[in-house]
Amino acid sequence: MSQISIGKEFLEVAIEIEKNGRSFYEGIARQDRPKEVRDIFARLAAREKEHENTYREIMNRLGGYNPRQQYAGEHDQYISQLANSSIFTAEQARRILTKKTMTDIEAIEFGINLEKDSILFYSEIRGMVPLQDQELIEIITNEEKKHLSEFIYMASRLRGKT
Repeated sequence: MSQISIGKEFLEVAIEIEKNGRSFYEGIARQDRPKEVRDIFARLAAREKEHENTYREIMNRLGGYNPRQQYAGEHDQYISQLANSSIFTAEQARRILTKKTMTDIEAIEFGINLEKDSILFYSEIRGMVPLQDQELIEIITNEEKKHLSEFIYMASRLRGKT
C-alpha cells in the first residue's frame, strides 16, 4: 500500500472521528447546562467541523485513490468500523448523550479523553501523508491540544465551584 493510500485511509478515519466528536459536542451544547459549559461545547463542535473540512481538502489533493472492494460500500464500512474502534464512536456519543445522570464534569472529562485520543491518533497520521500536508496535520494536532487545554481549564473551574 502506498503512502498516499495509507494517508487517505487515515484521513478518512480522521473525518469519522471529527464527525463523531462534533456530534457529541453538539449534543452536549444543546442540553440544559450552564451557559459556559454549553458555549465551550458549541465552540469546539464548530472547530471539529473545520477540521473535518480540512481533512477532506487534503484528501481531494491526494486524489486517485480507489481501494479494491469485494462489494459496494465495503471500504466505507471498513473506515467506519476502523474509526469506531479507534477512538470515539457514534454509538458511544448516542449512549452518553442519552445518559440522564451525566454531570457537567463527566461531560468535560469525556471531552478531555476524546481530545487526548485524537492528539495521539493525529500524531500518527502526520507521517503518513505527503510532506506538504504534514504541516496542516500538525496545525490541527495543535488545535486539539488547545481544545484539551480549554476542557482542563473548564474542569478546574467547575471543580472549584463544588
